[in-house]
Amino acid sequence: MPGSSQNLNRRDFLKLSLAASAYPALLSGCGFKEIRKLGAANPGATPAYLKIVEFYSQKTLIGPPPSQELLELIVHLYTPEEAEIVQYLPLIYGKTARSVARQVKRPLEEVTAILNRLANDKRALIVFGKGEPEKILSYVSNRRDNPLTFTAPEEPLRYGLMPIVPGTFEMVMMSGNDDEWHRRFGQLFERVYNTGYMADYLDKPIPLIRYIPVHETIDAVPAALPSDLLTEMLMENSNFGVGICQCRQSQAYSGHDCGLPRETCMSIGPFADFMLSRNIQRRVDRSEALDIKMKANAAGLATFSINVDFNLPNYTCSCCGCCCLILRTISKFNIPSMIAPPHFRPQRDERTCVRCGLCQQKCPMGAQVLGENGWEYRRERCIGCGVCASLCPAKALSMQPVKNYRRPPANLFSLGLRMGPGYAHHLLTSSAR
Repeated sequence: MPGSSQNLNRRDFLKLSLAASAYPALLSGCGFKEIRKLGAANPGATPAYLKIVEFYSQKTLIGPPPSQELLELIVHLYTPEEAEIVQYLPLIYGKTARSVARQVKRPLEEVTAILNRLANDKRALIVFGKGEPEKILSYVSNRRDNPLTFTAPEEPLRYGLMPIVPGTFEMVMMSGNDDEWHRRFGQLFERVYNTGYMADYLDKPIPLIRYIPVHETIDAVPAALPSDLLTEMLMENSNFGVGICQCRQSQAYSGHDCGLPRETCMSIGPFADFMLSRNIQRRVDRSEALDIKMKANAAGLATFSINVDFNLPNYTCSCCGCCCLILRTISKFNIPSMIAPPHFRPQRDERTCVRCGLCQQKCPMGAQVLGENGWEYRRERCIGCGVCASLCPAKALSMQPVKNYRRPPANLFSLGLRMGPGYAHHLLTSSAR
């Protein structure tokens, strides 16, 4: 299967992606019987709400199955009036307000106001301006004749839905607003996540992200690549946006506040242009961006990036094992998740180790364990973040390169190809809805 994916024509790949967006029912597996049962159990749920449940539960979007938890989240996210409009929106590429107004048979001004409220206040919709979707497709297909840049979106605007994760959850929570509506959204989302639905999809890795070792643990290691060094990634770009970590924010709303820094989610390059032009993140310069990440590492947070080379636009956050959705898929549900195998792993010098237990305390994944028979290194849990080595007071841990490491993809299209076999496996084998 990996071999066949390499022969996939780029144009056909993009056509298939667009077809899945335009006709999600082709591969949705979204449990029509379950939706009917859900409607019967909730007579107050309008057809619009049930149609939105159907959208979010698509297997192509790695969506949660139709459930009471998902319905309650959607009812909170959209008022009945909003749901009547949202039910007509497709995935990401979206529709214009004029097109939606014709479908719902309401005045354009009213529909536009509702869509803007959902996009700008609730952040439940993604918005593209004139020509932006085509520009993104051109970039993802690895064409360099059209540079990827974003400014304030130009009319006509297109409004689209996003998956629950990644997408809606992150955008809604990133604002950091501490009010009743956001608190309730965070609590309801945690209920959906805790159903464990991710286990239906991630029994095989989809290497979407990779963890970057703490800088000082590998900066003098000859095997370190530019893609292993956060400083190299920051030096290759000039635009940076920073926002609130959605995972720690949501957990705090649900009664678990780990107290670790929250303003750690960062977009880089053209991705930052997009977030800043939509007022989703605040602008920082390179110096502040590096300072934010260094403080996150010092606090014991593990930093990830999208699994592409260092000179590309990127998105990075710094995670704790108790809150991060991705890390919790491993620690809570014991599934491989979306993490690429690490380039470096910790190696212990038993002669230097003083058995202080700090590495066990700080490891976000519980990969370092002091038991009755001495230290146990749980290789299957290690993400190669280097937090243990950076905080070891005796310097008994060092990050060593692994053999046969596979470098990050050179571009976003290549990343899609690398993720393809695992993603296809999940579509074909996840439990029927």
